[in-house]
Amino acid sequence: MSRLPANLTPEGTASPMQSKTPTMKHKFEGHEGRIYSFIFLHDNVHVVSGSIDGTMRKWDCETGRLIGEPWKGEGRGILALALSPDGKTIACGRVDGSVQRWDTDGKMIKSIWTGHSNWVRSLSWSPSGGHVASGSDDGTILIREADSGKVEVGPIKTNQGWVRSVAYSPLGDRIASGGDKTICIWDSNTGKLVGPIKDLRNNVTSVVWSLDGSKLYAASNRFAHVFNSVSGTLLHRLKHDHTLTSVALSPKHNVLACVGIVGVAQLWDTESHKPLREPFRQEDRMRLRCVSFSPDE
Repeated sequence: MSRLPANLTPEGTASPMQSKTPTMKHKFEGHEGRIYSFIFLHDNVHVVSGSIDGTMRKWDCETGRLIGEPWKGEGRGILALALSPDGKTIACGRVDGSVQRWDTDGKMIKSIWTGHSNWVRSLSWSPSGGHVASGSDDGTILIREADSGKVEVGPIKTNQGWVRSVAYSPLGDRIASGGDKTICIWDSNTGKLVGPIKDLRNNVTSVVWSLDGSKLYAASNRFAHVFNSVSGTLLHRLKHDHTLTSVALSPKHNVLACVGIVGVAQLWDTESHKPLREPFRQEDRMRLRCVSFSPDE
């Protein structure tokens, strides 16, 4: 969860300093179960993590220290966190199929959203902040009005098995979902299927849109696939040595981050499609389940 330098360059053009293997800045310890998701807050100082132990914890990025007590709410383990565009509200998806909202100081907003019959693995806020999409192991997507929690679209029956990832497009008019060997693109206003991307051979564990909405990046097996988001055409495949679990795109730079099993993280230049620096490997080789950039990177 350490921050990344802004002056990244593609492999082969990096200076000796830039080509060094990234080093760990802090190790955040305290959860009693696996961490499935974390988010950077907009202050660029704090991170909030969510764990299968059922708690969220707020950390100081500069010191690595826990801020206050763990946040404990109703429901079971936490699988997904998503921060609202204004940076004020955290959506939290749990094993019992519920979705909660919290402020960034650890106070839960009273209403708990139900509707899914299985784990909520993924959440995404619309760019306007007016809606929240949730993807579940029950194979459906629900799109709710963010203030009231009213389901406005759905349940969308995806036929993707577990919905492992959902992501709003930059304009908010489409939602991409990743699941059983497919990516589906949905009209966010009607829930109608706009275009499926099929035959990926393996489950899609993570999807993210390019900043201009023209491309989709998807983690599936050992590849980060790059698709044209309109035609579904495969543009590039970025190969890794081990299975990927999560991908993230820098909000300011042409950098894609990919993480996966055996604790390996790799950065890629999205223009040259070449790796940046050497991969980072955790000493304990534990699976990395989530990757994210801070807002200033």
